Amino acid sequence: MAFPRVIPLLIGAMILAAGLLIVLSSKSFGQEQEESQGAGGSGEHAFRLYCSNCHGDGGRGDGPMAFGLSVPPADLTKLSARNGGVFPRERLQGIIDGREFVKNHGDREMPVWGKWFKMEAEEDLGGAEGDEGTVQRRIADLIDFLETLQSP
Repeated sequence: MAFPRVIPLLIGAMILAAGLLIVLSSKSFGQEQEESQGAGGSGEHAFRLYCSNCHGDGGRGDGPMAFGLSVPPADLTKLSARNGGVFPRERLQGIIDGREFVKNHGDREMPVWGKWFKMEAEEDLGGAEGDEGTVQRRIADLIDFLETLQSP
């Protein structure tokens, strides 16, 4: 008579196992995309992770950490407008990287993302020297995303 009591337990265990298999084997598109792009992820992902705390989700300089800064974060949606309608890609490269002094940028409260991305690349390589190409690609991806935020 013990056999009939085991059947519902086996069926329940099989349903649980099938559910776990489905959950563990499925990934959202965003997770797959992020993993396929390595530690850097997309430019939008980098913006959300590194920039939005100060610059805000929409890039308007209204992030939750903006109040504590001595100089308000830039409105990143107006970069082209403030540059005569031309997106300032090269200037942004220097500002975001930050490892070289950018003339007329003033004191820097913004993190030096070039150093940060370099350290992350080194960690991904087990402490070996980080790949400079990876650092530059991550900055370029971030700049590409910033260009999509431009408003007239």
